[in-house]
Amino acid sequence: MTTYESKTADEVGEYFDDRSWLFGLSGFNLHIGYFDDEKPDTDPKERHTEVMIEAAELGAGSRLLDVGCGFGRPAVAAAKTTGAQVLGINVSAEQVRQGQKLAEEAGVSELVSFEQADGMALPYPDGSFDAVWASEAIMYMSDRPKALREIERVLVPGGRFVLSDYAERENLSAEQRTALKEGFTVEALPTIEGYRGLLLDAGLEITRFEDATAHLHRSAARIPEVLDEKYAYIAERGGKEFADEFKEMLSKVGVLEGEVLGYVIAVGRKAAEPRA
Repeated sequence: MTTYESKTADEVGEYFDDRSWLFGLSGFNLHIGYFDDEKPDTDPKERHTEVMIEAAELGAGSRLLDVGCGFGRPAVAAAKTTGAQVLGINVSAEQVRQGQKLAEEAGVSELVSFEQADGMALPYPDGSFDAVWASEAIMYMSDRPKALREIERVLVPGGRFVLSDYAERENLSAEQRTALKEGFTVEALPTIEGYRGLLLDAGLEITRFEDATAHLHRSAARIPEVLDEKYAYIAERGGKEFADEFKEMLSKVGVLEGEVLGYVIAVGRKAAEPRA
């Protein structure tokens, strides 16, 4: 079986800490867009968050764990929309700090909190949460089966797990794997069907499984426009050499997202009764 290099949780945290200012290019909303033609006036990134909230079946008093919470925008949106208690975790100390600031500014700090924690070793008791979600977070885990077993463990019986993440659709060339590593810090991703197996192996019943690759392609089509619009800002902050290198790297990522990679949105439900 072929294995691929992956970073430790601490290394991933340092990577995102060092690049936090770059994520302002996407409005600190790190996930791809969900292009719902029935809601054309809703920003696709915000619609993606809405899809996650709907799938998690949250309500006032629900307890949600956001694994790999980014800068906290989806967590804050979930609390504001549903009244749920939300805990966002991240290996990036800077993103945790920014999430706390966002929750305070949004007036939901009594509902939303953030902690630095490793998704592969969740520091919470069994059955702590009614729902867990992970948006583009499992892809960074060096032990993805362990991360999903941890998620299943902290869910209450009957609790929901919502996944949205990148996937491989075809065999990548060596050059494409290099671009994947440069752009995402990982050398390999599960296939779309591979995610199905990971969820089942973790003991979750799959209630929704969507090949959302079309949304990834539409998001990727926006990358050149964003690069052109933000180039001057990147050059001012990081220097022209860095801006040129970043533009070249992101252009390669755009090709991966637009032509090679896939995307999956899935919901798994923990068994209502303990497994024998």
